[in-house]
Amino acid sequence: MTKTLHFSELKKQSEDIFELIVATAKRARQINALRIAQNPLPTLTEDQEETFEVTPDEEDEQDWDAIEKPVTEALEQMLDGKLEYRHEGEESEEAEESAL
Repeated sequence: MTKTLHFSELKKQSEDIFELIVATAKRARQINALRIAQNPLPTLTEDQEETFEVTPDEEDEQDWDAIEKPVTEALEQMLDGKLEYRHEGEESEEAEESAL
């Protein structure tokens, strides 16, 4: 089910909405990649043909509709304060400043 998300809730985390959206999208991609790594999608090799004669066992398949979507999970992590992010250039700038 879809929930309405007010921008005021996001602004509690940071004033820069664009920054929050980018960080949340990157986290959603990470969540999706982890799910695919844990449950790889079936693929065909070159010598196999795609046939529809046999229906795969539904017991082995996950119910993808019941799983929470990666974007929803990432947004909830952001709103709960569980998601930390930083700019890529911050680490190198901090190292340069500490060296001076």
